[in-house]
Amino acid sequence: METPPPSSPGFLPSALLVGAAWLALAAGLATFAGLLATGHEQRAWSAVLQGMLLPLWISVGAVAFLAINHVCGARWIIPLRRVMEGLSRGLWLIPPVIVGILTVGGPYLYEWFASDARRAELFHGSAKATWMQPTRWAVTALASVALWLFLSYRLRKSCEKSDGRIRSAVVLLLVLAPSFTLFVWDLLLSLDARFASTMWGVYCFTGAIQTFLAALVLAVLSLRRGPLALVVREHTLHDLGTWLMAWSAFCGYIGFAQYLVITYTDLSEEARWLLPRLQHGYGSAYVAEALLRVALPFALLLSQSLRTRPLALAIAAGAVLLGNVMDWSWMIAPAFSPNDYRPFWAMPEILVTLGFAGAGLLLALRFWRRHGCVPLGDQQLAATVAGEHLH
Repeated sequence: METPPPSSPGFLPSALLVGAAWLALAAGLATFAGLLATGHEQRAWSAVLQGMLLPLWISVGAVAFLAINHVCGARWIIPLRRVMEGLSRGLWLIPPVIVGILTVGGPYLYEWFASDARRAELFHGSAKATWMQPTRWAVTALASVALWLFLSYRLRKSCEKSDGRIRSAVVLLLVLAPSFTLFVWDLLLSLDARFASTMWGVYCFTGAIQTFLAALVLAVLSLRRGPLALVVREHTLHDLGTWLMAWSAFCGYIGFAQYLVITYTDLSEEARWLLPRLQHGYGSAYVAEALLRVALPFALLLSQSLRTRPLALAIAAGAVLLGNVMDWSWMIAPAFSPNDYRPFWAMPEILVTLGFAGAGLLLALRFWRRHGCVPLGDQQLAATVAGEHLH
């Protein structure tokens, strides 16, 4: 039986990969600076808001997925645990963005950032006017991210010590569920001052885990040629394909349920947010997005054999990532261009998103250089690689 190499767990990425990550980061920063310099401040900050969702979704999805599997006592993730932990490092990119929005970009994104008088006018003197304060918004967001970072660190340390792993995972999930819901209310739903939603938190949460699973599949397929060569077998690829297929179906269910609740019960306060996103081309884009991130991966990976084929997995993961990029555009673009369709492939948004992708990749590579891609100290690693947990 092949066993993981007992050498140092350090991982040295290729210079080409590191250079590409730095190039993507530079392109994103240059695009943002160029938009600001040419007087397109609102477009610059809306592109940042859309781009930051890539590392945010992947990181939150990674943290939640790890915690769920630890609570369930799942062993299949052991060979991939370090890869998942590395993908969560993009969470460190979020606090600087929150500070930037608070100090500069807020008024370009949110009507209610302007003044107390404007908030009172928008919210008609309701309690929401008191709650939707820029300082409160930033404090809540920064506190949430700080808690996620701390609890994910505690979870990683408990896994290394094999002590208190389940307890750490349970605490993380109990904190993550309400704090992430509040976070995405503030960050995205409040682009419309009259925001209301019954399912917004779970809609964003399922999208985050799906985005993470797609990123994980692509990372594993790439690293399988290097440090994961001896630890990723066909049964691991099959598990990844099964999760991606099942979660894509679940995302479709949640998206339909959100739409059904709004339309069937005639919730006018929620329909107000949805209607602009079904008109002027945005509705057609959402149908295309659903085909990419729900129908295609489900149909492609329904075959047991295709779930172990790297090409099929790569196509499904790529479709899911593209579909989620379209979803972020569908969430954000109508708030700034409600009557003219702003396509998801618009260069400012794509380049800024690539910048965040490059920064997130650099953070992940730094983590893998320090901690390796394989948890060599885990006593159950060899047995899991051999598939003993399947019997």
